[in-house]
Amino acid sequence: MKTTKQYLSVAIALVAVASVFVLAFSVAGPAFSIATLTALVRPAGAPTPPPGDVIPLQPITDLTSLNATVKIDVNGLINGKKAKGDLDGVLTSNNQGKSRITVTGSLLGTIAAQVGGSVVGLFTPSKVDLYKVPDGAYVVVNGMFPVCVKPDTGKATEALDDMSPSSLLNMLTDSDVARGEYVGEETLSGRTVKHYVIDGDAFLVAAQNSSNPQLKAFGDALWAAEDADLYVDAAGGYPVAFKGSYSGEFEPLKFEGDFSVDIELTDVNTNTRVDLPAACNKPISM
Repeated sequence: MKTTKQYLSVAIALVAVASVFVLAFSVAGPAFSIATLTALVRPAGAPTPPPGDVIPLQPITDLTSLNATVKIDVNGLINGKKAKGDLDGVLTSNNQGKSRITVTGSLLGTIAAQVGGSVVGLFTPSKVDLYKVPDGAYVVVNGMFPVCVKPDTGKATEALDDMSPSSLLNMLTDSDVARGEYVGEETLSGRTVKHYVIDGDAFLVAAQNSSNPQLKAFGDALWAAEDADLYVDAAGGYPVAFKGSYSGEFEPLKFEGDFSVDIELTDVNTNTRVDLPAACNKPISM
């Protein structure tokens, strides 16, 4: 009888400890995502899941033109300060070597100051447009009135470039990480697509060992990656949508914490016209 009571006491104690552990992480708030918790409790040296089958893809660089959207949600720190919000980007590119990225969202002021410098820091923009045309790049900050800035080098616009839908989609569907489990055919935004799921742990390892410098840098800065959904055009074979969530650092935003990326191509080969606004007739040079 005494032994039975001892076993019962030990069992109750283990249940209590487990309950406290779960409760502690439950009340910890957004700092602990599912991916972060998984990374904490996974035993060191645990085997990486099989990466999955190669996903047959035609790169979007083969498209003559495209329109696309991207939404980035973040919860963490930007330049060491608490930040929770979003950025929305809309891309239009055509076969004349012209493109426009329009960025809006609650974190716009932060990114605008990074691409426009001290001049842009004087404004509270409602949106920022990055134009790429044959004679260079222009940043248009739209507030009470539009201000056009022409950076002297491409370094000033790198943050917006790295967050464009096409740049992110190219990186996240690179051949080094485009492996996953086929789910089936579905309908997305009125078109037939093939749905794949990319294992988060396998993606992380593949990205960190990638031969693509941009992808490797992205992977090295991550702490964890959740499973991602990739949608491929059933007829054309090119990626049309990607949804993934990550924990770690994201250099374009000077961010660290939890963030998600949702990308979708809205039109392809429509060759939408892109023109500089009148404000760029006399831009501010930087």
